Amino acid sequence: MSNVDIVYLPIVGRGLQINIICALHDIKANYLMSKPMGEDFDKDTEAPFGTIPWLKDHSNGIELNDSSAIVQYLVSKYPGPLTPTSTENAALSNMYWSWAQDYYSFVLSPFHDIITGHNEAFWRNLRLTDTLAEGGKEVGVSNLTTLHHKRIQYLENNIKKMNLGSYITGDNCSYADIFIFTCVRTVQETGGFDILREACGGDPFKDCPNILKICDTVGEIPKVIETVGSKFKDCPI
Repeated sequence: MSNVDIVYLPIVGRGLQINIICALHDIKANYLMSKPMGEDFDKDTEAPFGTIPWLKDHSNGIELNDSSAIVQYLVSKYPGPLTPTSTENAALSNMYWSWAQDYYSFVLSPFHDIITGHNEAFWRNLRLTDTLAEGGKEVGVSNLTTLHHKRIQYLENNIKKMNLGSYITGDNCSYADIFIFTCVRTVQETGGFDILREACGGDPFKDCPNILKICDTVGEIPKVIETVGSKFKDCPI
């Protein structure tokens, strides 16, 4: 059996999708917590780029320090239900996964700074956007809420237009569905994101039945249920 180390933090973030992929592909994963929220790993000195998630595969010694590279590696190296079935399916899976990556990077990640109170300009500038650069928290929340609505509406309209099946690329679950699922449930259920729920009148996805249908279908997969457990309720963000 494959044996990998995965380093992340006790939040949903970009890490839970990797945990779910490992579970669905029967990959034995050792989950380690990085500083500053754990003592198993020091991302600043042990990760090539000073970021997480980080992965090491003990079968060949490869180390990866990027979530996209980790996801692509796992579904290619260890074929399973999330492995693309054709060139076309691979392209669509990557495209929709990239939508989730952008949504996470430009909406969820900047919200993390507001929720956790990281007000230092240096920390914020490590993000793709400096949400608090002008106007402070109130303006930041307003701007991010507007961006949230715009980004999810693009996806919702695309799903409706393409008349997609049970999942984002058709009748079979893809790794893109997993990432979309973790992003949506993070906004819906984690404690910290009540700030976005309040800004959206309580329901950030009220006009997105197609997105929610896909997430509900993903959430019914037994290994997803087992892997997620109570993480969305327990994790702060």
